[in-house]
Amino acid sequence: MVKVRKNNFVGFKELKIELPKLPEIRIHDSLDRCLYHLFDTAKESIFGINFAKNCPFQPTHPALNIDFQKLDYSLPRQIEQKVGWDIESSKTIPDSILIGQNYEPFGSFERTRTPAIALGRFLVQKGFKIWYQTRACLDLELFETMLYLEEKVQLLLPFHTLNDRIAKLIEPFSPAPILRLKQLETLKNLGIPFEVCLDSLIPGINDSRANLLPLLEHLADKGIKRTTVSYMNLQTGILPVPTKQNIQLFSMWASGMEFEFPGLGKRKLLNSNYRKAKYSEIMALGKQVGIHIVVDGISNPDLVRKSTADIQNITSNLKERYLALSTV
Repeated sequence: MVKVRKNNFVGFKELKIELPKLPEIRIHDSLDRCLYHLFDTAKESIFGINFAKNCPFQPTHPALNIDFQKLDYSLPRQIEQKVGWDIESSKTIPDSILIGQNYEPFGSFERTRTPAIALGRFLVQKGFKIWYQTRACLDLELFETMLYLEEKVQLLLPFHTLNDRIAKLIEPFSPAPILRLKQLETLKNLGIPFEVCLDSLIPGINDSRANLLPLLEHLADKGIKRTTVSYMNLQTGILPVPTKQNIQLFSMWASGMEFEFPGLGKRKLLNSNYRKAKYSEIMALGKQVGIHIVVDGISNPDLVRKSTADIQNITSNLKERYLALSTV
């Protein structure tokens, strides 16, 4: 049985990390499929897109010391044409498509941002509903893109802290969380639909009451009533060799289960007992400020109590699907 400690078991002084540098962008001609099947509802089939390799904008554990400059961060050539071929050859035609599960579509590279916008326009013109999952600050061009796509596009916006130091450790290339938070009111005023999620949490880094309560209070002030929550899942094989310095840090993942996620491959889930205890605490924090928090069952497949048939009958909307996949 894993007990949840009130105090963080990892101190920031132990994480001596210099901010990494952005990698070089390259273009690849891989024949691998870009499109992958995420899940089905009663009425819809939801797909994701593998857009970029080894995205540096995705959250990472600060103690893994990843050298982002050595990553093969490359984009597929003629992404619209390639996705079009994938859709035509797919046995199941998607109804909704998630753009950004494994990369940042609106990152600080024009060569990433421009194709992501063009791909969204291409898919909407083909009649698909799309989601952009992003940690970026939307500017005038992006707001205009969202309005142009109108009812066919929605946003999924992850948050996990308001602390700049924590944010820079986990998401070194993303804008400051307080800046991203300020744009929620603009999105509401423009009528652009969005959902907020608490993602990704890391034990001892950003899952404490001291870290999460201020964030939840600010979200409540912005009118957020519901959100999902999930811990970071680590790619299988990247856990470091146990040493005196990291054995405690990664023990929670070492004792967790392995699960293969569509489009992402095999990932190591955090210890389930720890997650259950912390999720209960976080739900109680949300209740204090009037936010209903549920566990994101897509990232926590082992904690979903509902049967597959029950889940599929709950909703046909991706937003509601995220909210319906709950342990409560």
